[in-house]
This record gives sequence, C-alpha cells and structure tokens, in this order.
Amino acid sequence: MKSVYLIMPIALMVLARTATATSVADPFSSDPSAVDHEPFMWDLVLGKPTGASAWVVTGGALEYHTRNARHSEARVDMFTAGLQIRDGVSWSVETAFRHLSGVAPDPNYEAVLYARWNSETPGAVRIFSLCYDSIKKNLVVANGNRIETPIAADLTGAFHKLRITFDNGNAAVYLDGKLKGGPYPIGSLPMEWGPERFVLGPIVGDQQPHTLRCAWNYFAATDEGAFPPGDAGWIPDRVKGPTWLPSVIPGESVDPSQAFDHPPYPGIKLLHRTAGRDRFDRSLPQEYVLWKAFNANKATQQAVPIYRYPDASEPTMQNFYRDSYPVKLDDRRSVAMLNVTRGEGDTAHGLSDYKLWYCISTNGGKTYDEERPLVQRGNQYSPQHPNQYVWIGKNSFIYATLGPRFMKMSNGEIFLPCYYLPLDDNGKLYSPNGLASYANVFGLIGAWNNEKNDVDWDVTKPIALRPEQSTGGLSESGVIELRDRPGHVLMVIRAGNEGDNTGKVPCWKWKTLSTDYGKTWSELTPFTFGDGKSFWSPTSQAMFIRSSRTGKAYWIGNISRRIRPVAGSPRYPLVIAELDEEKLDLRRETVTVIDDRMPGDSADMQLSNFDFIEDSATGHILITLERSQGRSSWGSPPNGPGVSGQQTYEIHVE
Repeated sequence: MKSVYLIMPIALMVLARTATATSVADPFSSDPSAVDHEPFMWDLVLGKPTGASAWVVTGGALEYHTRNARHSEARVDMFTAGLQIRDGVSWSVETAFRHLSGVAPDPNYEAVLYARWNSETPGAVRIFSLCYDSIKKNLVVANGNRIETPIAADLTGAFHKLRITFDNGNAAVYLDGKLKGGPYPIGSLPMEWGPERFVLGPIVGDQQPHTLRCAWNYFAATDEGAFPPGDAGWIPDRVKGPTWLPSVIPGESVDPSQAFDHPPYPGIKLLHRTAGRDRFDRSLPQEYVLWKAFNANKATQQAVPIYRYPDASEPTMQNFYRDSYPVKLDDRRSVAMLNVTRGEGDTAHGLSDYKLWYCISTNGGKTYDEERPLVQRGNQYSPQHPNQYVWIGKNSFIYATLGPRFMKMSNGEIFLPCYYLPLDDNGKLYSPNGLASYANVFGLIGAWNNEKNDVDWDVTKPIALRPEQSTGGLSESGVIELRDRPGHVLMVIRAGNEGDNTGKVPCWKWKTLSTDYGKTWSELTPFTFGDGKSFWSPTSQAMFIRSSRTGKAYWIGNISRRIRPVAGSPRYPLVIAELDEEKLDLRRETVTVIDDRMPGDSADMQLSNFDFIEDSATGHILITLERSQGRSSWGSPPNGPGVSGQQTYEIHVE
C-alpha cells in the first residue's frame, strides 16, 4: 500500500497506517537545530549570516555560508528520521539545491546530498553521494569505493530538484525530473560501523578555509519505495509544512506526540540543572554515607577461593563493587549488597559472571559484618550454585534496580528484582535471537532468620516474555509498593527490540503486579497511559521514587518524543511523571521533561543510567547522570546549549 504526502499548513501530524514504512519532508521553515523542529532535529548550529561561517534559514531555505573559513555539515541520522534502510529496501531521497557563489576546496566537498548506511554484508558500509563541482559544472557521483562518470549540471540560478532512488541493489539519479545517471550497482566501503545518516553541505575532513554559499529548499525521504519523478505515490515538492508519516506497527496504539501535548503540569517543576554532582552528594542519605566511609580502604579486587571455573585454577581474582544503597530496616539494622564479578571489568565477560554478596550492620550502619555470597535458602544451594537459576562459571545474576538498592516492604521483608542469563538445554547461555545476551527477571525476597542475626533469601518464579516480544528478554526493573495497599508491589521492566528486522517487536516497558509481597506475579502487560494507549520507550532503565513530601509515586525514564526506538536509542528526552496507583499506569498530563536533546547534541546522545534520591531537607527529587553525547559525535565536537559531562537535576513536587 502506498502512502502519499498530505499538504499540511500546521506542524507535525501523525497518521495511523498499516504499512511499516516512513516518509519525511522538511521544508526548512524554521531552525532545523531546534529541539522542537518538525519533523526532526538536525545536527547543526544556526549562526548569523554576517559571521565568517554559518548555517542560516532565510527565504524559506537552509543556506550554508563561509567566508574564508571552515564549517561543519548539516546531518540527520536515518534513525532520527525514522527510516529503516537495509540492502533489500527500496527507497528514495530528494532535495532542491542551488549553488549561489564561491568555490569548494575540492570537487568532492560540496555535498548536495550524501547518504550512508550499514550494509547487511558484515564489515561493509554503503555510501552514495552527489557533490557539486561549480567550476566544471557537474555532479560528482561517489558510490562506495567508486567514482562514477560525472553528470553535467548547472546548479546555479533557481533551485534544482535532485532525486536518488535505490531499488534491487541499484541507484539512479534524477535531475529536474529527468534520469541523468544510473542505474548504478550500489557500491560499498570496508568498515565495521558507521553512523547511518544523511548529510548536506561540506563533507567533514581535512577542510581548507573556503568561501562558499549554497542553499537547500527542502529535504525529503521515504523507505516506501523507489519512486521516479512523476510517480503519484511520492510528490515531496508539494509539501507546504513539515510532514512525517511514521512507521506504525499493526496493533500498536501509539501516538508519539501524546505524552507532550499538554500544558506544563504545576505539580512537577524542574528547578535547576547544574554541572557535576556536588548537590547530589551533599544530600546522600546517612546510611549511604556511613557505608561509603566503612568501605573507604577496602580492596576493590580480591582473590576468592570459593568459585570454580573450567578455564582457571583457584583462587580467582574478583572485582567487588560496593556502590549500593544499604536498606535501613530499623535504627540498628541495615543490609547492604555488593556486585561481584570475575576480574574482567564491566564487559560481556563481566556480565556473564555477575553475582551478589551482602553484609549486615547491627549498630546503625557504622560497621558491617563479613561480606558473603547471597545464596538462596536450602541445602542444595551454595556459592557455586547461589540460586535455582544460576551456576557460577556458566551464567550469572545481578540486581535489576538503577542504583543498587533493596526495597523494604511494609511487612519488614526485603525485596530486590534481579535479572539472570538463562541456560539452554545444553547448559549454554540461552540466546534465541542471536544477541550477546538474553535475560529473565526474578524477585529476591529476604527475611530475618529465627535467630534474627542473618537474612534468609528466597527467589520467585521467573518473570519472562517470549523471544518475539522482546529480543533480549527482560532486565532493569523499577519496583514500588503501592500506597495504602500493603503487599501490592508494582514492577515495571525494561525490554527491547535490538536486532529486530521485522519491525514487529514492541518498544515499550512492561508491568507486572504482586499482591503477596513479591512472592507471585501477574501476567506481563504493557505499561501505558491512563487511556490504555502505549508510549514508546527505548531499551533503557526506568525507576520509581515515592516523595515524602506528597506521598505520591513518580516514574523516571525515557519516553520517545517522535522516534520509534530501536534497542537503546533514542535515550531522550528524560521525563518524570506521576504513577496512578489505582490504574497502575502513568498520568499523561503529568509527564514533565527533565532534559532533552539540544542543539549541538549528537543524535544518539543519552540521558539515562541515572542515580536518584530525595533530599530529606527539602523534599526535592535529585537526579544525577552522565550527559553522554553518544558515539555519533566523533569527529564533530558538540557546541550549543547541549553539554557533556555529569549533570544534576533538582525537581520540586507538590
């Protein structure tokens, strides 16, 4: 089924479709680098036309200006545009371009249109670009590792339409509605990975200062097919406003704009964003401060004789991570956990060997007793086989909370969601979808033994999805005991669609409810808004916190603004919202953006892996995270208001 562009004088409109394809068009009617630019945000920073170098929007077009200077390109990742380009996909891209003045320092420099995507052939990327040689008045066609015969073209004066179509492994170039080049067999270059993106303007590299002015009237692309000019299925130059017709999976009830189309919610206010984490550290709970002081001089790596590995003699070196939040059970007793892994670091090897230890304080957290493996109750379990799902040396388990922290339940018991790497029938790591890891979740419940001097640990049955519901299984989980409903514990769990080439694997969080203090759990269902509509959320962590100030529970996580996530991207914006503790969903009108991608931020920047606490003095919620620019930012240092590094956010709730 073909979808055509609609003439829309207003901003973004999302239409439900049964096709799993996307069409986009940007007429450059506003600042393309703005966070709220529709249909998507470009990687560029607008400047002033009077400067030595700048991108500017003028006369309904995007212009590039340099005056004996250098400047970076305008780019947008295909992922950001919502396009799913693969070798077998037929697709089209078009722009309208004109050269105004100046000369590029190299014929392969003034990119009219540049496309780069990863080949399904391992170790190869596809690159196809059209660059304008204003001296010879022709288009230089770069096709993978080949330069095709130049196409004669005078691109001065009025805007000229250039379209490239890709179909059955061949590319064709159209200029002003006529076929001018191709079909060319699509070439490739040897490379393991590269950002899949479109580029307009100067190709980044060893640039020389230059004087150049050129402009683009619009940009459009579709992965619905290879449309030659005149095909009524795709007429991008008729667009009068930003248009995005996104991929919508049949049965997926998602409107990505719905989370953000409401007035600011007065009950949640972001007060400050400050660099570093000093504000956060000054408000850490006392039990955490005492725990850190107690461990200040302890070794972070030790030889441990109790574990057996098929590839090593005993003892083995183990890393000890003591950055957990102890759970304070009363004025005297606290329990703290440690993550322990064979000395491989936090890598795929480290993940396959995670296990938990713990220790207990009986003097208000001043000191703790001996650190020891956390082992399920029962004679059949041991440090080597710590619970019914894990055999050290074969697989592993780890806390599923963000910031390792136990939860104290109203009956005085401890609860901790964990995830583990299951084994197949041959005792090997289970990987039904061929990914590096696949995980299920279980609940860990701790209760004092009869002597009240140690904790007995039990585990629940596995909490799992089918591999076709989440390609990597389940992992990090936010948990909270519901207000005025003792023993009712809600868990919202991260899932994902990494490696899904069908477009049918969901990209949202899942929820499950226990009504017996975490012992049994309901069937998993999507975590939604109050009207039952789902929201897109990437494979990233999300947590709950209850405010002592309001008594309300708040969910902190990523909700995608307009892009259907693929695996862990995009991890922006980061939001906070109230949990409806009766319906067990989010109150959509309370969704408040904590931080978002900004001009100068790369397309795969991340606002995740956060830590969070409540400041006991003010009742404010504090969140700290590493504001990561992602790997697409290589070769182009970010500028603008988006910054990298540790940030702390202070949030007032009422």
